[in-house]
Amino acid sequence: MKLTKDEARILASAMNDFKFRCGEQWHLDGLFDAFENLELKLEEFGKDNRRNGRTSQNDWNDLLKRFIVKGA
Repeated sequence: MKLTKDEARILASAMNDFKFRCGEQWHLDGLFDAFENLELKLEEFGKDNRRNGRTSQNDWNDLLKRFIVKGA
């Protein structure tokens, strides 16, 4: 399965919330750190250096709009 940069950014955001919920529910050594590493990998992959500048359309709303259009 291949992920787009937009999908990686969305998953990284979801991981940010999920790691805290899992940390409260399951107390396993290293779980939070493993989720943190996964989140950082997704964030790094999700960086799109082509989207720089004044009209980059790289904010969260633009990302969600692109995601919805591609999923439809």
